[in-house]
Amino acid sequence: MKIFLQNIENESSFNYKYKELPNFFKKNTTEKNFNKIFSFLYNFSGKVIFFITKKECLITILKFLNLRNIYPKYIKSFYDINNKNNFFYIIGNLYNSFIDTKKNFLFVSTQEIFNILNNTNISSNNNKCLYQLKINDLIIHIQHGIGKYKGLTTIKTASFESEYLIILYAEENKLYVPISYLHLVSPYVGNLEKNIALDKLGNDRWDKEKGKITKNLCDYAAALLKIYANRLSQKGFSFKINEKEYDLFCKNFPFKTTSDQELAIKSVLNDMYKNIPMDRLICGDVGVGKTEVAMRAAFICISNQKQVVVLVPTTLLAEQHFNNFLKRFYNWSLNIEILSRFRNEKEKEKILKNIEIGKINILIGTHKILFENIQWYNLGLLIIDEEHRFGVVHKEIIKKKYSHIDILTLTATPIPRTLNMAMSGIKDLSIISNPPEERKKIQTFIEEYNPNLIKKAISKEISRGGQVYYVYNKVRGIYDIASRLFNLVPYAKIKVGHGKMNHIELQSIMNEFYQNRFNILVCTTIIESGIDIPKANTIIVENSDHFGLSQLHQLRGRIGRSNHQGYAFFIVNNLKKITLDAKKRLDAIALTNNFGSGFNLSNRDLEIRGIGELLGKEQSGHINGIGINLYMKLLNKTIKLFQKGEKTILLENLIKKSNIELHAPSLLPNNYISDINQRLFFYEKIENAISEKEIKKIYFEILSQFGKLPIFAENLFLIAKIKLLAKKICISHIKSNRNIGIIKFNKNSLINMKYLLSIFQKEPHLWKMINSTKIKFVHNFQNDFLRLNWIFHLLKNLKLSDN
Repeated sequence: MKIFLQNIENESSFNYKYKELPNFFKKNTTEKNFNKIFSFLYNFSGKVIFFITKKECLITILKFLNLRNIYPKYIKSFYDINNKNNFFYIIGNLYNSFIDTKKNFLFVSTQEIFNILNNTNISSNNNKCLYQLKINDLIIHIQHGIGKYKGLTTIKTASFESEYLIILYAEENKLYVPISYLHLVSPYVGNLEKNIALDKLGNDRWDKEKGKITKNLCDYAAALLKIYANRLSQKGFSFKINEKEYDLFCKNFPFKTTSDQELAIKSVLNDMYKNIPMDRLICGDVGVGKTEVAMRAAFICISNQKQVVVLVPTTLLAEQHFNNFLKRFYNWSLNIEILSRFRNEKEKEKILKNIEIGKINILIGTHKILFENIQWYNLGLLIIDEEHRFGVVHKEIIKKKYSHIDILTLTATPIPRTLNMAMSGIKDLSIISNPPEERKKIQTFIEEYNPNLIKKAISKEISRGGQVYYVYNKVRGIYDIASRLFNLVPYAKIKVGHGKMNHIELQSIMNEFYQNRFNILVCTTIIESGIDIPKANTIIVENSDHFGLSQLHQLRGRIGRSNHQGYAFFIVNNLKKITLDAKKRLDAIALTNNFGSGFNLSNRDLEIRGIGELLGKEQSGHINGIGINLYMKLLNKTIKLFQKGEKTILLENLIKKSNIELHAPSLLPNNYISDINQRLFFYEKIENAISEKEIKKIYFEILSQFGKLPIFAENLFLIAKIKLLAKKICISHIKSNRNIGIIKFNKNSLINMKYLLSIFQKEPHLWKMINSTKIKFVHNFQNDFLRLNWIFHLLKNLKLSDN
């Protein structure tokens, strides 16, 4: 069969061995059929090529695919298809999806199959960026308060044409924000269950609110900096490294480290070399190699004749870490011990004595360690695994007892408070997002309770020699659940485990499960942290709507620990009757089943749980006033200004930029990029660019996707470069039209005075000094592009070479 393709380089017509796709590709108006489509795409044995037309929103579709664990590579031609990737996308038209059985290619028309996009929540990180906004989403303007986003519009005045973002305020008043002022606008992300009132334009309520928020930001920034300063004032130990021994230890690691692991290890070692106590958070999903980072830090610590303590939330996880550390340090003459409820008084007494005289190098234990009066011989490093599982009391003890030593925290889903500290620079952060090559992404399903579904899922796992976690988080009734499962799958071997069991019995059951002596473990959330059972690759969680988002993520992390495909089933009794919060949690967990999603889930968790837990109750009201997005951005900037010695801080000054009025048409025209969200995506990207190199990269990104830029778009990029230069050399204001221009410098401007004087002497008729900080130029330009280009090169010459 001959297929005709449009807008594809070198491929006007090709011969294919054509095969139609299953019917559910064409009946894609329901979520059920949509899941079938993606199941088909995951399991297709050949290459998948998506066709995306210029009319569609490229960013939206690619993000939607990413959230479904599909990361297509851009190709211009079919000849670019390679063996490294399975998914590709091409800009062009394809009217019908089909399979080429000869080449084993699946050609997908996104126009044809993605009709459901309009009704599907495609973002797990809702409204974090402007381009993700939907009509009527809440938005905040720093000078006018909270309103509703109403899209973009183009307005043509007598002198030039530009695009504006529309915000609807109370009493149906509209504000038109030029795209050059997008830095004043931020999506509102707060407690979405609260009925947020829109502000009135010109009302003083917002001015009063701004005053309160400014004071709160300053107070909290000062408190955070005090914590940070206290840590910096502590005299820490500067660790040394024996390169030969360390290299030998690294070579014993049986796997190849990922690039993220390497970066995390490098950061940890750099922290340990400093004479300031380390306080670093390693964030990464289960199985991405956080423990190896900790083990290398432990090795450095022990090499410097210091002791290591590893703190974990559960006894079972302590046992697993103990065994893993023993294996990893097998070739080294070290003493590793465990202190948990499995130790009797005599054993505990011996361990405490050996710690005091320095006979134990590494001690692993639960929170019990914190309450023991341990006399350390020479403690150098505290490793905390899954910090969010420890209570406030535990953390206070850690702060008092261990603040003088290096602390390394490992977590898959950092609690919001910890996440905030990391983002604010108070705690150093390393993210490990890419998993080992052999790991497969876990397929996640949200389903109503159905005995046949459960029977099928269990049977499928057992038939491939695997094991199943069945989570029921109530001790009362858990044995009834086990009986019910036995009636469903009578050939399965089933045992029960929960936290109220005798610890010897529980340990015995877990050991049997590890050794694959039975198929199904019916359990509570005792398995939530860290127990590694390689053959357990299906998890079924009953009443999943009652679990927190971090819990669901942790539970799912118990499976897929080997190279086998993992399946997670989150079961609810009735999807229609679950709460709004529960629905948001389940939507988020379903959409973020890729590795590295723990960090993103923490951000999403902020929205769902509300802001109160982030920084404490006293901050929550202020944060809800402007939303978490803007609050975090302003807090970070307040901290930086405080560090520079600023004392008086106004809210507007936190996001102040040079005032540039160049009266030139600068936009991405509708006939060039038709999709509003795509245009907003690029506007925001250009606005946030921090270097000329970054602006050039965005320029070529647009050029490669949409072709040669129209003159109005060229102006947009020139103005972005002018803004960057103006900021660098401390120019507060540039105003220019076709004939006249004014440039105003700050008193501390960093300009090349030699060059400025030379152009005054060469062209005295063009220049006039108005006062000590303001100059005027008179120049006739043929067009706006030439004028903008002239201003850009003028600023470039005014910029000092080392600036």
